[in-house]
Amino acid sequence: MSAPVKVVCLGGGWTALYAARAMRKAIRRGDIDLTVVSRDTFLTVHGFIAEMLAGRIQPNQIMAPARRIFRPARYHHAEVERVDLDRQEVTTSRLLDGREHTLAYDHLILGLGSKDDLGRYAGAQEHALRLRSYSDALKTRNHLIGVLEMADVETDPEERRRLLTFVVAGGGYGGIEVATEIEDYCRTVLKRSFPHIRPEEARVVVAHASSEVLPELLPQHANLQRYAARYLATTAIEFHPDTKITAATPEAAVLSDGQRIPTRTIISCTGMGMPAVIDALRLAKDERGRVVTDDHCRVPGAQGVWAAGDCAAVPHPEEGYCPPLAIYAMHAGRTIGRNLTRLVGEQPLERFTFTSFGDACSLGNRRAVAQLYGVPFYGTVAWVLWRIIFLSYVPSWDRRVRLLLDWLLTPFTGRELTQLRLGDPIGVSPELYEPGQVIVRQGDVGRRMHLVSRGEVEVVHQHEDGSEERLATLGAGDHFGEVSVFQGVRRTATVRAVSRVELLTLGEDVAVSLSNTAKPFGDAVRGRLAASGQGDAGTSDATGESDGPGGAPRTQETES
Repeated sequence: MSAPVKVVCLGGGWTALYAARAMRKAIRRGDIDLTVVSRDTFLTVHGFIAEMLAGRIQPNQIMAPARRIFRPARYHHAEVERVDLDRQEVTTSRLLDGREHTLAYDHLILGLGSKDDLGRYAGAQEHALRLRSYSDALKTRNHLIGVLEMADVETDPEERRRLLTFVVAGGGYGGIEVATEIEDYCRTVLKRSFPHIRPEEARVVVAHASSEVLPELLPQHANLQRYAARYLATTAIEFHPDTKITAATPEAAVLSDGQRIPTRTIISCTGMGMPAVIDALRLAKDERGRVVTDDHCRVPGAQGVWAAGDCAAVPHPEEGYCPPLAIYAMHAGRTIGRNLTRLVGEQPLERFTFTSFGDACSLGNRRAVAQLYGVPFYGTVAWVLWRIIFLSYVPSWDRRVRLLLDWLLTPFTGRELTQLRLGDPIGVSPELYEPGQVIVRQGDVGRRMHLVSRGEVEVVHQHEDGSEERLATLGAGDHFGEVSVFQGVRRTATVRAVSRVELLTLGEDVAVSLSNTAKPFGDAVRGRLAASGQGDAGTSDATGESDGPGGAPRTQETES
């Protein structure tokens, strides 16, 4: 008996699932040995992320366990490090400690999907919330609950407005579904569970680069797009067409028309990039960086390499390449699985022929637009159809049952409001501020230390009569905030961005641990404290920190 053909699939998404299903019989016969490599132990059903964010369904309901859905294929839980196309080997590393493992293959399937384009605008990596991975979506869900809880007790009207303003970047399917669910969430949950917040205080803003929302529906389904636009105009959502976000900061979204929208929540639903493993491969790629395939989903010029999903440019049967949608990843994965089975059986390969059968987009409040084989559906009928279509693609029957139960019970039990804290949010993090934005406020309790990576900040003291006195200007390589971290004092001055400034922020525990572990850093900080008189006296320096609101700042010394 000949040895089975070794197939390795990188990525545990829809491409891997449908390829594994197509090869199931061949795997059981022993003709093919399939290994699916993924850093997640589950497949995420992205179509329900907006409902998960808004508490309609439990977070776990949008996950399907990998070991169950990929059977009888092998499942390899690890990070993909690199691919050697010449030696036909894949190197992975386990998440525990980075120990590497090598997988040899006869055929390789690239199904790694995509990642967020964090270079799309300044501050995207530091301050924009993302939804592409389950962990990012869960973080966004927890953030939404957290800002509502903070707004419920906030007495400063300016900060309250920031907490209750939600900015969504992108007016396509993903952005509209997220924005409408948040708007619906605020309208219903605030009235029921947050009596100190009026529903009209919540503000949902959509910044969209196109002049029309849901441009995916144009021009083939202009009637659906017009219906959606008319309905969305009746909601409280604020649309900014022909507008992009140019910068994200901790306290504002800066738009391309010059507006600054004060907010603590910026959700990115636009822009995609390729994983580092795909970028490193010497293969033909399109302008987006996707690996180009032929109409059999095979990569030309590479021995035994196939590709599908967001990381692949698969020729569309009609024209161009297939869009980065789950339905195309499913059918392309199925085509790859069938073709590998045909290769083993020495049969001719089949072409990728799928051209889509419909579209659907939820508009919130039990409304949607959809088309199935060209037949349009509107309103509640489209919303029911949307749910049926998405539910049919959930790969695990137990998750389907649980989703149905959530849908049936939520109208009676209310939205889910439990915040799952996954760790201390104050660690080491990069931050970006635009000119004029306040980084440190006079009178605040200081719990973080800041290092200036790029740009300039000014340190000013605000007097009781409203006048300001500039104490210092700090630039790249300077730092401020160590007095509050090490002495537990309040800020007695304000630190404000003069130019666009990039910072590295250290939380209390991290700063103290670093000073105790890294001798040069600790010596520098303690020396600076001693030089400014903070070691014993507890007086303030020019970064605006003292042992109480009444401490007088010194004008000559800075923390550097």
